[in-house]
Amino acid sequence: MELEEMKNTWQSLSKRVEKQELQTNQILEKLKQEKYHSKLNKIGYSEYVGTIVCYIGAAYLTMNFTKVDSLTMQIFAIIAIVLLFVLPVISLKSLQAVRNVNIPSMAYIDAIEDFAHRKIKFQRLKKLNVSLGLFLMLVAVPVLSSIQGKAIAQVPHFWTLIFPVSIIFFLAFAMWVLKSYNKILKETEKILSDIHS
Repeated sequence: MELEEMKNTWQSLSKRVEKQELQTNQILEKLKQEKYHSKLNKIGYSEYVGTIVCYIGAAYLTMNFTKVDSLTMQIFAIIAIVLLFVLPVISLKSLQAVRNVNIPSMAYIDAIEDFAHRKIKFQRLKKLNVSLGLFLMLVAVPVLSSIQGKAIAQVPHFWTLIFPVSIIFFLAFAMWVLKSYNKILKETEKILSDIHS
C-alpha cells in the first residue's frame, strides 16, 4: 500500500514538474517574442514620427498650392504632395511585413528564412525611400521657394553652397538611419534565433 501511494505521489509530482516546465518555456518564449517586437518598435517610433512630418508637409503644400504660379512648379508641387503621401505608406507597410513574422507557428528554419526574406525586402524598400526622398527634396525646394514668392536664383549661393550641403546632409542622415535600422534588424534576428534555441 505504501509503495502504491509513493508511486501515485511520484506521478503527481512528475506531472506538476512537467506542467511547470511547460509553463516556464511558454513564458520564456513569450518574453523573447516581446523582446523581438520591442526591437522592431524602435524602428516603428521613428517611422511614425516621419509619417507625421510627411503628412504635415503634404498639408502645407496643399494649403499653399494657390501661391504656386507657374505650371511647372504646380506639377512639381503635385509630385511632392504625392511623394509625401506615398513615402510613409511604403515605410509602414515594409515595417509591418517584418513585424508579421509568425514566430510560434513556424519551424525554426522557416522562421529564420521568412525573417531574412522580409528583412531584405525591408532594406530594399528603405533604399527606395531614400531615393524617393532625395527626389522629393529636388522637387520640393523650388516649390517651397515659389510659395515664398522667391526664385531660387535670387537666393545667394543656393546652387553653389546651400543645395550641395543640403544634399550631403540628407544623404549622411539617410545612411545613418539605414545603418541604425540594419543594426536593429541584426539584433532582432539574433533574438529570433534565440527564441528557437
